[in-house]
Amino acid sequence: MKALIKLFYLANIIIFFASCDKVEPPYKQTPNNINNDTTTYVQKVLIEDFTGHRCGNCPRAHEKINELINTFGNKIIALAIHSGFFAEPLPPNYPTDFRTDEGNEISTAFGITVYPSGMVNRKSYNGNLILSYDAWAEAINVILQNKPKLGIKIQNTFNTSTNTLNTTVEIKILENISSITKLALFVAEDSIIAPQTDYESNPTLIPNYVHMHVLRKSINGTWGQEIPINTKNVGDTIKRQFSLNWNNQWVLKNSYVIAYVYDASNNEIIQVESNNLK
Repeated sequence: MKALIKLFYLANIIIFFASCDKVEPPYKQTPNNINNDTTTYVQKVLIEDFTGHRCGNCPRAHEKINELINTFGNKIIALAIHSGFFAEPLPPNYPTDFRTDEGNEISTAFGITVYPSGMVNRKSYNGNLILSYDAWAEAINVILQNKPKLGIKIQNTFNTSTNTLNTTVEIKILENISSITKLALFVAEDSIIAPQTDYESNPTLIPNYVHMHVLRKSINGTWGQEIPINTKNVGDTIKRQFSLNWNNQWVLKNSYVIAYVYDASNNEIIQVESNNLK
């Protein structure tokens, strides 16, 4: 009996210490919580985070995204768009180039000049379209009060023989939409280890920073393609198929597809979804 009691206490001590592990920098973030539930649709939000590896205040926005994902779960989808002066490579300390043609085009179209900053479903909040990260939560709360007008499902398959990503998107119409809409798809990648400036770090250069939600490439163009939602009825579905030649510099297991439908008249995102690659 004494031996059993000792074994019991020993097991509890082991569990206690195992539960006290501390997560250390570099500021690891929670990946996009990808939802494969195809039975229930909920309103989701895209945060387009305009950032750069030489932007010393940008890690605060990264941390805010992590906080929001922890708070709202899979209702939040993030896309880190590296653009502008702070995203330019500067070897040897900043050798990585996260910029993309699509990211540069989006940043230019929306007049992004302040970093970090972002858009929340491309909707204005308190009269502002471009928001500082401390305003993101309030803007998200407003959007999440609405019922979804659309539901999106994404199915990805990868053909290893042709090195091709094949993506099928199915859009379920939940409410009548009269405006012209477009569907845009992007590949994003998590857990990329590369340098980052952080003004709250000492030294300010973090050589092994974990970059999350990084925009890699569009699948169907920066602004996507028009889809005829305004000609359909509630309950109808629209299905589209796409393919992309894969870049082997991207890590497949850390990558995923983001798809969103937006109003072509004002660029506001109606619904967004993401799914990992298989």
